[in-house]
Amino acid sequence: MKTDKMKVFSYNVGMVTYILLFLNVAVFALIKMDRLDPGYLGTSYHNVFNRREYYRILSGAFTHIEILHLFFNMSSLVNVGTFVEGYFGSVKMLVIYFVSMILGRLLSLFIRHANHDDYTESIGASGAICGLLGAYFLVVLYYYGASALPSLVRPLASLVIMSILPGIDGTSHFCCMAVGMAVTFLMMMVG
Repeated sequence: MKTDKMKVFSYNVGMVTYILLFLNVAVFALIKMDRLDPGYLGTSYHNVFNRREYYRILSGAFTHIEILHLFFNMSSLVNVGTFVEGYFGSVKMLVIYFVSMILGRLLSLFIRHANHDDYTESIGASGAICGLLGAYFLVVLYYYGASALPSLVRPLASLVIMSILPGIDGTSHFCCMAVGMAVTFLMMMVG
């Protein structure tokens, strides 16, 4: 364990985490009140690149249609987001969140395009949350090394199970997590 550099993990209320939660809930409410059409928000290769609707990379990540989808994503956001925000601070947490969201979704779209899947829409905050989960994994492994592996089995198993279910964009989950890990690694190396 790296006690000389160990930071005290702060679980104070993460303002940015809760602002992201509020934005997701607000978009959900607007969709349910028929103020927003989710058909214009989701992300697919066709919509983003063929129709040049680049805003969908962001809007798709704030779009939830089902209450359970929103609930599970927001529960995960609060659990992982408060940890990452407490460790890195609000600005770096936002960088991890949005870079994971944007680059991870783009990478996912290119992979799906290579597999001739240009029209499947992807929605939800889970990709960006997976970027935060990647940050969490790296921080825990950095401080606790191999002894932390047993504690990471459950969140990793949950991620795998949630990524292979029908109708879930598992490619986006893993791409966003990889980007989140890369951004976190760079942040940890720079200081």
